[in-house]
Amino acid sequence: MKLQKILFLTLAILVFNIDLAEAQTSPVKNISAADFEGLMKNKGAVRVLDVRTPEEVAEGHLAGAINLDYNTNNFKNELAKLDKKRTYLVYCKVGARSDNAAKLMKEAGFTHVYALEGGLDSWIKEGKPIEK
Repeated sequence: MKLQKILFLTLAILVFNIDLAEAQTSPVKNISAADFEGLMKNKGAVRVLDVRTPEEVAEGHLAGAINLDYNTNNFKNELAKLDKKRTYLVYCKVGARSDNAAKLMKEAGFTHVYALEGGLDSWIKEGKPIEK
């Protein structure tokens, strides 16, 4: 009986470690504008990150988005201040910076990160609202 408990605990630890490693290295999930918008509705659990420059943000952005400029030297330091357990929706203009930012977030241990496929351009093309 004692051996069974030890084996069970060992197996549970191995499974947990594999799941944790997979969560940190799994590819970034690129989602459509419609899915992105749907996830945005869960305001209590979701944070929207705009990784464009402040000048780009001033031209128009998604409601409630937090601006963390991917191109600054301070980007990783700003990410470190965020709660890694929350869900983050990341976007830029066309999707390249948000994909790179989301990959950095996954590498840093963020578990729920989604990037807007096609960026803000695809959002606007779908007729979805922005703020200025």
